Amino acid sequence: MAQHVPVCADAPQRRIPKHGLGEKEMLQAWLEFGRNTILGKVAGLSEDGARYNPTRSNTSLAGIVKHLTTVEQHWFQVVLGGRDVPMPFGPQNPDGDWIASADESLPDLLARYREACRDSDRIIDDLELDSTGAQTADDYTLRWALCHVALDTARHAGHADLLREQWDGARGW
Repeated sequence: MAQHVPVCADAPQRRIPKHGLGEKEMLQAWLEFGRNTILGKVAGLSEDGARYNPTRSNTSLAGIVKHLTTVEQHWFQVVLGGRDVPMPFGPQNPDGDWIASADESLPDLLARYREACRDSDRIIDDLELDSTGAQTADDYTLRWALCHVALDTARHAGHADLLREQWDGARGW
């Protein structure tokens, strides 16, 4: 296997999925890989580092964690699970899921992200890939949601790579 720069020293659980997994297991494994990449990118950060924002948007590492918590909750818990989970955004605050408020520490945001991922995993485990879960419109399947959330997580992991490297030089793949 090729040698790569590690994602960071604090992400030993981050493993490329094994070959030959079934479709659902493979999708879950890539989602877990992305989640662990995000967790590795924020490991060891100060609050200042978590809130560092060199962009014109509201993008920060803390904001990425908050946003991905919302993504997990929306697609798996609300859409497929039928739960009523309040979202941190709305017409008056469209970027609410990207902005970590002063009373939301990085440890708190990470705890909520991990909890959202555990809740999502329970719903994922209970559904077949073609299931539309609790939806009445049958718009989205678990397969679609797994692909979407895994890709969204990977996309934001790329943003996290750049933000972390700009903040303190920590880099990885």
